[in-house]
Amino acid sequence: MWKMLTVAVVVGWLGGAGAQSLLAQSADVRELLVVGEKSGALLAIIDPATLEIVTRVGANPDPHEVATDGRHAYVSNSGARAITVIDLVTREQVKEIDLGPLGAVHGLCFAAGKLYFANEGTRIIGRYDPASRQIEWVLGTGRPQSHMIVTSRDGSRIFTTETGPGTATLFQRDVRPGAEGAAATGGDWVMRVIPTGSGAEGLDLSPDERELWVANVRDRTLSVIDVASAEVVHTIQLPTTYANRLKFTPDGRHVLVADLRGREVIVYDAVARREVRRIDVGGGSEGMQMTPDGRSAFVAVSAMNKVAVVDLASFSVIAEISGLNNPDGMSWVRPGAAR
Repeated sequence: MWKMLTVAVVVGWLGGAGAQSLLAQSADVRELLVVGEKSGALLAIIDPATLEIVTRVGANPDPHEVATDGRHAYVSNSGARAITVIDLVTREQVKEIDLGPLGAVHGLCFAAGKLYFANEGTRIIGRYDPASRQIEWVLGTGRPQSHMIVTSRDGSRIFTTETGPGTATLFQRDVRPGAEGAAATGGDWVMRVIPTGSGAEGLDLSPDERELWVANVRDRTLSVIDVASAEVVHTIQLPTTYANRLKFTPDGRHVLVADLRGREVIVYDAVARREVRRIDVGGGSEGMQMTPDGRSAFVAVSAMNKVAVVDLASFSVIAEISGLNNPDGMSWVRPGAAR
């Protein structure tokens, strides 16, 4: 089992001055890593400079995905018809987002100042405005089991995965002929359903927003989708047994794929679309989060109640954050900037 490394050792493994700069920067701007603990109904707030758990805040039953706007953390949980809201300055739970008849949500993401969510049971996606504290938009999709959600940076494109039918769905604003700027995306929403594979779940949009990658759990495949054509252009067979999460590195060169029932994270070359490395994280893994500078990745090793810290230059585990309770969804918090 991996042992916790001190910050000094982490600096040495990451490469001296570069790692010191990363840790110092995190401390100066008080960046945070927040991790949902499913078994503890908690949100762990972690100092990325020391890799220590600063505090824990109640996050209601069964917390899954986490999104942030720089001031608040939003936590989806399958055990309540609400999204938990946690103030990251006071480190207290504040008034939740009551979803009422919309039901419990799973997938969350934050883009262009808005919180987007997906609901499996009532077949809707929606958008919450933190400024007005209102759910300002809901779209009935008709798509069963919309599990995860991601959007383009400007929110004009929304992507979901549906585990039951094994599909990804693209929602895009209809472009008005001859219009420019905001008016060009002022029309109705157009939905395009893309068959991927049985158990479609984890998804991520490439940094250049040209490709969407989807992990199909039961088929043990990855689907590479061309966003412009909304078509699968490549399928990759996985060596994993239960890959339900994946994440692009910030430079777009690699994709990391977790395996909840294995002990390795598989690294793929995003251009060549082939496996280049396997990282032994010591147990089944799920949620992942990259640092904005692309130096490190945090991997939730749920089966071992820890988060592994992966150096993205060497693709090796350099440290761990232990003592967590079935960690999964996580997010990087940079005050004043939504992540």
